[in-house]
Amino acid sequence: MPEILSLFELNQLINSVIDTAFPRTFLVTAEIASCDVKNHCYLALIDKDNDTVRAEMKAVIWAGRFNVISTMFRNATGIEFSKGIKILFEASVDFHVRYGLKLNIVNIDPSYTIGEMAVRRKEILERLTKEGIKARNRELQFPPVPQRIGIISSATAAGYEDLMAHLTGNSYGYKFTTKLYDALMQGDRAEPSIVAALNECMRDASHLDVVVIVRGGGGQADLHCFDSYEIARAITSLQIPVISGIGHERDVTVVDEVSNIRAKTPTAVAGLIITRIKDFEDRVDSLTYSLVQGVSRLTSDEREKISFQLKTLESRAGKNLLDNSHSLSFFIKGLRYSLKLIESQRQMLQAKESNVNHLDPVNVLKRGYSITYHNGKALKSASDAEVGDCLQTVLHKGRLISTVKKTLQNRRKDNE
Repeated sequence: MPEILSLFELNQLINSVIDTAFPRTFLVTAEIASCDVKNHCYLALIDKDNDTVRAEMKAVIWAGRFNVISTMFRNATGIEFSKGIKILFEASVDFHVRYGLKLNIVNIDPSYTIGEMAVRRKEILERLTKEGIKARNRELQFPPVPQRIGIISSATAAGYEDLMAHLTGNSYGYKFTTKLYDALMQGDRAEPSIVAALNECMRDASHLDVVVIVRGGGGQADLHCFDSYEIARAITSLQIPVISGIGHERDVTVVDEVSNIRAKTPTAVAGLIITRIKDFEDRVDSLTYSLVQGVSRLTSDEREKISFQLKTLESRAGKNLLDNSHSLSFFIKGLRYSLKLIESQRQMLQAKESNVNHLDPVNVLKRGYSITYHNGKALKSASDAEVGDCLQTVLHKGRLISTVKKTLQNRRKDNE
């Protein structure tokens, strides 16, 4: 039957075995799953194969070493210990009979983390490029007058206060409508908080001209959350230009790479927006001046053309009038002669008409004459009729029907 041991005795046995088997320190790579600093720094470390955790262990950096290691790490990398960072560290394997197995970290190589951060950043950018969305927000046209601004920041951040102070206190008196989308800008919960704020901006897109991401005051620490695929993808899905102003100069994060414009600080973001509006106003003023000058020149040119055309018209009209005056004078003379000729012909015509009227049978009949017809023909001689013929005599008023009883010859003819 196996020997019965208390838990304490078993752990003592394990401790002696570990002390014997692992007498020295090891160089280990792992990813920080959690970090809790309470004088000492307590870490949960994991090793992943893609997204699958294949190993996990607790670790500690005792306070005496933590201050030195953390300062060196922060100065070299620009970030603090936090979730998601990969580290290369030197540690011993310790087993405590009460607290169990853990790694005692005695040193960390920041160059490994820097390299891992660069590799991670590169992999994210390559993934975004492969998906064809990396340049999507940068290709959006920046509005000429960005006055409706969505701000992703912490409400208590100094960077947010700087941004608002410069926007509201601009020397040109420009008015802005701003809306804060409150988000955590550092720590383990920063990534989902910023993604949620970007999604809110997406819902309010019709009421926004631009979206700015500004980080609170402080140093270069905790920038690693901005090397996030999820944040980058949310930015590329937003149909509004994004300005990145997360307050660092040394490194370019993934957020900087996918944003429409990058500014160094929140104050620079405000200056950029104000400058864009001022440039637009200056262009409008310049175009207005050019338009006024152009219209003035055009008016002057047209006035000169019209003046020249009027002078030409007056000259041509005067010449035409003079020419036409001579022609008209000649025509009037000819017309007067024609009128006299017409009047002479009219008088002659009236005289002939008077003569014709005298010869008109009707007028002859009025004077007491008559016309005698025999068989429809006017009789000119008595010899043209015989006794018994029926004759018709036309008078001025009426007709007479008669029968020939006797014919007499003209005495004048007999005398001849």
